[in-house]
Amino acid sequence: MNIIRTTFRAVIKQPPILIIIASIMLAAAIFNAFIPLMAMIIGVINMAGGGFFDSVLSIVHMVTDQDNIPTILILLAALTGIGSVAIGLLLPGFLLLVDDGIGKGQRKKGLFAEGIKKYFFKFFPMALLTALVSLLLAVFLLISSVPAIIVTRAAMTTKPDLLIAAAFLDIVTIGVFFMCLSFFSAYIYMWYIAASTGVEKPFRIGKAIADCKFWRLALGLLIFDIVFAIVIYLIYSFDSQILRYVTGWLFTTAFFTTLAVYLVHFYKNPSGPVDNVR
Repeated sequence: MNIIRTTFRAVIKQPPILIIIASIMLAAAIFNAFIPLMAMIIGVINMAGGGFFDSVLSIVHMVTDQDNIPTILILLAALTGIGSVAIGLLLPGFLLLVDDGIGKGQRKKGLFAEGIKKYFFKFFPMALLTALVSLLLAVFLLISSVPAIIVTRAAMTTKPDLLIAAAFLDIVTIGVFFMCLSFFSAYIYMWYIAASTGVEKPFRIGKAIADCKFWRLALGLLIFDIVFAIVIYLIYSFDSQILRYVTGWLFTTAFFTTLAVYLVHFYKNPSGPVDNVR
């Protein structure tokens, strides 16, 4: 599959695909202008002295501090509620548009409104559950990284004899991170796409489709992640704030449009034995 060509054809057939993503990314850019999340993250790093290990430990300490937990839970609950409503309103119709965009035949109209009417009350609880699982996974990954960070920092400063043990722990921790995030993202993506098709058991079908070519999907998502991280890093290296916002908006619009087309295309063409569960 030529993902660039497929994305271009999908956007030509269904222009709302690009309009929706561009509008969301513009809203995100405006939000970031008033609440600069990247600057806040950099601020935490600077408070920790600029070291990566110290920064992670500072974040772990901050989110596990009993004084901070009530505030964090309230913020998470508010963001989860708002985000779940937004997902229920935007995602079903958007996925229907992408599905039609990469499919054959004439362009269908009214798909976005159809997605809201048919699938809002299915996607809303799915989004709530996804937020809960994401939170638990984030806590697990943060806590599981602490032993490797402590041993590695000790090996690099006061106890060089721990270097082999530190390297082993780092490799294991990276492997755990990669596997957890790969399975989580693959299953969640396919679950939502399956739900937009109206099947009775969307998670079971989405999981089966992800499993049939899991490593191909995981590699594809890894490539997307690497490209995203590199380009965002380069964009934030620009001196001009206006240039950062404009290039960031253009890149994220193109990136997430392409990612959506890739995922829906994978769901429809997994090249695996999944016909028995559709």
